Amino acid sequence: MPRVGGGVRGERRARSPGRRGGRSASRSDRPDGRSKKEAAAYLADRTYFFKVYSYRALFEKRVGGPRDGQYVNLYFGHLKLLASLDRTLRYALLPLTLDVEHFARTKLVREAMTCEGGDGCTLVADYMAHLNHAERRRREGEVRALAPDVYCGNLVGKYALPDGMPLWALLELASFGTFIDLYLFCAERWGDREMRDGHYFLRQAKAVRNVCAHSSNILNGLARQDGAVATNASVSTALAKAGLSRRVRASKMRNPRLQQIATLLHLRSQIVPEGTAKGCARMGVAHLKGEMGGDVLEALSGNDAVRSSFGFLMVLFYKWF
Repeated sequence: MPRVGGGVRGERRARSPGRRGGRSASRSDRPDGRSKKEAAAYLADRTYFFKVYSYRALFEKRVGGPRDGQYVNLYFGHLKLLASLDRTLRYALLPLTLDVEHFARTKLVREAMTCEGGDGCTLVADYMAHLNHAERRRREGEVRALAPDVYCGNLVGKYALPDGMPLWALLELASFGTFIDLYLFCAERWGDREMRDGHYFLRQAKAVRNVCAHSSNILNGLARQDGAVATNASVSTALAKAGLSRRVRASKMRNPRLQQIATLLHLRSQIVPEGTAKGCARMGVAHLKGEMGGDVLEALSGNDAVRSSFGFLMVLFYKWF
């Protein structure tokens, strides 16, 4: 495979960057004519170039000399490994976000029955009334757009916003974003501090859900640190109880992607009861752990951003699942 973008080499068995020796690359892994064809077929049939190429951000560049600006020990095989690992991570995380959304909606219905009574029509009407004109029209349009939907369109025809829709019906029709906004409204209405924290957690879970559902890359941002959003105190406490040092907590929570994933895992450990859902989650985590083993660990042994980030996540999976 020709070099692309300053130093990505042909596909071959990726050895630990900076290490000598190791197994010889097989014929199909060497940067010869055959691997060029395989790389071209991979990019044509399995993915597209710029999605895979984005993982180059995890590798250092040479500074100075005749190879200035080229990536250090980066081969096309590394990009393929990272793309595969990223996909497995998304497959492990997406069910967790679905569980969180379901059990958060269940919690809201339960709390509404306790605090409001009835079927929640008054609660829904009050929620709609508190919105400004533009937001109210957006929420109503969101529901009306589902009228022809084969799964829940019958609810749109049977119940009307803003005064005639019970809470459970709105929850069946509302997007995750609308549900989170309603969740915050209820938290403030009932003066429930725990639910206010839950609103923050749900926003983080939604971000992870969206990136997984749209098959967007996660791993290519693991080297970034900005700390723009402070970590919730209860999440920080949970990380400390999981045995992570203050240095590790501070470092990893400065990465917004790891912060969102850690918050999702914490929320799920708190809101999802023991049962089938947790068993399915453990299976996904086991698959992810298996993917990280063997050749992948060897190939990425010199990439601290990936290895340390997955080490951090594996601690959380082990402690909280």
